[in-house]
Amino acid sequence: MINRIRLLDLVQLSCLARMSHNVRVDSPHKSGFIVVDSGTVIHAEAGSQEGEGAFCEILSWESGNFSTLPLPEEKTTSINKSWEYLLIEAMRYASERAASGRNDGSPLPSGGESGFFGVVEDIPLTDLVQLACMARMDRVILLDGEASTGKLVVQDGQVCHAQTGHLTGEDAFCQLLKVPGGRFETLPLEDEVELTIAKPWEYLLIDAMRFLDEQSGHPDEESAESEENKSESLFQRLMRLKVSEKIRMAMMGDKDARVVLIRDSNRMVQLAIINNPRITEGEVTSIAYSRNVDEEVLRRIANNREWTKLYQVRAALVKNPKTPMAMSMKMVQTLPLQDLKEISRSKSVPAAVANAAKRHTMQKP
Repeated sequence: MINRIRLLDLVQLSCLARMSHNVRVDSPHKSGFIVVDSGTVIHAEAGSQEGEGAFCEILSWESGNFSTLPLPEEKTTSINKSWEYLLIEAMRYASERAASGRNDGSPLPSGGESGFFGVVEDIPLTDLVQLACMARMDRVILLDGEASTGKLVVQDGQVCHAQTGHLTGEDAFCQLLKVPGGRFETLPLEDEVELTIAKPWEYLLIDAMRFLDEQSGHPDEESAESEENKSESLFQRLMRLKVSEKIRMAMMGDKDARVVLIRDSNRMVQLAIINNPRITEGEVTSIAYSRNVDEEVLRRIANNREWTKLYQVRAALVKNPKTPMAMSMKMVQTLPLQDLKEISRSKSVPAAVANAAKRHTMQKP
């Protein structure tokens, strides 16, 4: 049971977790449904509308309830766009409706807050945590598992507390992830928060999943694969994985897997690669040059003393316009004259970094 969630976040969760279900949505005056098949939105209906128009219409509704149902035996396909494109279009559609003063006539729930409530079945706890954090929720998640019970507290999109039995903090969080199944319920965060976890949620999930892999002694999937299976494109196999599976492969897989997964748009997957103990200095340098990685990945590289001892890594970070400004300014003074001249003339780096390179060029003997 999830309380006070945006439909946009529910759809994003369904697609990231590669779920397959029919999401029925009921607002006070309208009803519709969205069909998600293996993480792809394939159909939507709302009244007489079908396809992309119905999808945007449903996501513009402000309140109501939802339920997840099995896929229909005969699936209708009325949408062939990516879910990322659909969500962007739905947000644009909702903005246009709001600007024109139109709405669906749905009264807001008590307290004046918009949002939907309903039941989601067959969701891994890792995906639930990711949803709560990406949606910047303030929620208490109560867990009633087959082997234990506990709770997670999410405040402003960060996991700040976990408890199960006599355990609290990260130990409790890891213990709850080990529970094979059960039920969960999200409740409003009303009481003062007990802070037992300070780690950002992305690192918390990555470290927890690594810990669970070590505990289970799970064999390296790459080494266990047969040569026959390797004949299939590695890219195709990795793209079929759920986000949680990609994260595990990013942490445990070989260089070929890391080269593919670093291009994944999910920040957690990219951060997991940086945490892979087998990552090479050459890979780090290549990632530091990349303008397609998340800014947090570049920050993580810049804060690693072992990596920034390497001239190639420092140069790559300074030349990358996505590197946080303060870090580029700190490292630019450590570069040789040839790089300083190149950076001072560059149109792609921030003007402040180019000017700093120019000043240091003049100071070099």
